[in-house]
Amino acid sequence: MNTGLKIFAFVVLGVSFFILIFALVSYWIKRLRRAAIADLRRDVGEEKVYQVNDCNFFGISSSGYGQVRGNGVLALTEKGLRFRMLAPRKTLFIPLDHIREVSHPRWFLGRSKSRKLLQVDFFTQEGEKDAAAWLVPDYEWWGKAILDMRAGMEPPPHPA
Repeated sequence: MNTGLKIFAFVVLGVSFFILIFALVSYWIKRLRRAAIADLRRDVGEEKVYQVNDCNFFGISSSGYGQVRGNGVLALTEKGLRFRMLAPRKTLFIPLDHIREVSHPRWFLGRSKSRKLLQVDFFTQEGEKDAAAWLVPDYEWWGKAILDMRAGMEPPPHPA
């Protein structure tokens, strides 16, 4: 077998391997997302849901810098914000009446994706101050919707 044919076969084999790995990882992520959405539906129950988005979780202030951040699903419901992280499986519920402030920093806990985030400052069940942040599409809509709901109004229509 000549050298050119060996190189071609090696390249084809390598590309095929990467395509297989990509397909497996994509399948795994879709499966995790379906499970997170099913869990979120169970958590929400009969609550009215205003918006659900895929997001990237930047963490919770009280957990410090060493925590895992990752992808998940964020929902705005009539009772508050509900978040489900894909892996590791993690949940967070912030009742509307516990939210103190909404802001849009580019950095949270020393991390950035060079885009503005949705940061929600809130009181924990124990009354302690805390904050969480997500990279979401339409961060401005999320901030306005949360503040409107805290003021007793319906959130604005989500831009489609």
